[in-house]
Amino acid sequence: MRLGTPDKEERATALKLAGALWLTGAFTTSTGMLIPGAPTHHAGLLLALAASQAAWGVACFLIPWNTANALTFHTPALLALPMIAVMVASSGGARSVATYDLFFIVSYCAYFFEAKEALGYAALCGLVHALPLLYDPHAVSEGMLVQLYIAAPSYLVLAFVMGRARARLVQLRYAADELSRVDPLTGLPNRRAFTERIESHIGGERSSDVTGLMLVDLDDFKEANTLYGHPGGDRVLCETAAALRSAARAEDMVARLGGDEFAVVAHRLDVDGMRGLAERALGAVRAAGSRLDTELPGVRVTASIGWALYPHTAGTVEDLIAAADVSLRGVKGSGKDSMLSPEDWLAGEASV
Repeated sequence: MRLGTPDKEERATALKLAGALWLTGAFTTSTGMLIPGAPTHHAGLLLALAASQAAWGVACFLIPWNTANALTFHTPALLALPMIAVMVASSGGARSVATYDLFFIVSYCAYFFEAKEALGYAALCGLVHALPLLYDPHAVSEGMLVQLYIAAPSYLVLAFVMGRARARLVQLRYAADELSRVDPLTGLPNRRAFTERIESHIGGERSSDVTGLMLVDLDDFKEANTLYGHPGGDRVLCETAAALRSAARAEDMVARLGGDEFAVVAHRLDVDGMRGLAERALGAVRAAGSRLDTELPGVRVTASIGWALYPHTAGTVEDLIAAADVSLRGVKGSGKDSMLSPEDWLAGEASV
C-alpha cells in the first residue's frame, strides 16, 4: 500500500507534534518509575527506551518538513508500536499503564493520515494491546479480555471521530483559501490569484509556456459613481467582468486587480492571438456599455487595454507587468477606448 502524507499546510505541524509526543513519552517513561507502586525491575531497559524516545523526538524537530517524504511521517508511528509493546512487557504486561500510549498513536494518525491508514493503525494498536495474552500467564485473570473488549472499539471510534474532525477542518481551510482568491463583487479571481497564476507560468513550474498579459482599465469610471453612487459603479464593474469573461477563452484567467482594474492572463497565444484577444475584449466592453444605456443613462462604458507577451516582450513577471502597464498608460494618454502593445507604444501607433 502506498503511504500518504499530511497536507502540505500541516506537514511542519505533523513533524513537530510527533517530536513533542516522543519527548513526552521519554519524560513519562523515565520519571514514571519514581511513582510509588511502579514496576522497576527492568529500569535499565526502560531508561534505554526513554533515551531512544528522546532522540527520535529531537530528530522530528530537526527534519526539514518541506523535503520530507511519506515514510518520514509514518516512521514515528511505526516505530512507536514495537517500542510501546516492549515498554508494556517490561512494566507489568497486562497490568502496565504503558498501553495508554497507544491512544496517542491513534489520535495522531487519525488526524494527519487518510481514513484507511488511520483505521489500519487503530487495528495495529489493538494487536499491540492484546500481546500480553501471549506471554503473561495472568493476563486473563488480570482482566485483559475486558480491557480489550473496551479498548478495541475505543481505538476505532477515536480514529473515526478524529478523522471526521480533521476532514471538516481541511474542508473549511480549503473553502477559506478559495474565498481568499475570489473578488466578492464580480466573482472573478482577485489579485492574489492573479499573482499566483502568472508566477507559476513565468519562472515557476510551467515557465516554458508562452504567457500573455492584458491590463484593462475602465475609462472615466468615476462618472458611474458620481451619477448613480456605488450601486451604479458596481453594476458597471459586474458587466465589465462578464464582458471580459465572454471575450476570453475558457483556459484564460480574467481577474479583478482592484477598483476598475482588470487583467487577463492567456497562454499559448502569439502576437496576433493576443491582439485578437484585446480586440474582442474592447468590443465586449463596448457592448456591455450599450446594454447599460437604459439602466444607467449618461454613463459611457469603454476600456483602455495594454498588453504584453512573455517571452516575446519580457523575460520576468515584473518586466511583463511593467511592459503591459506602459502600454496601458500609452492608451490612456492617446484617447482611451483602444489597445496598445509595447511595440505599438514605441512606434506611437494605437489600434482601435
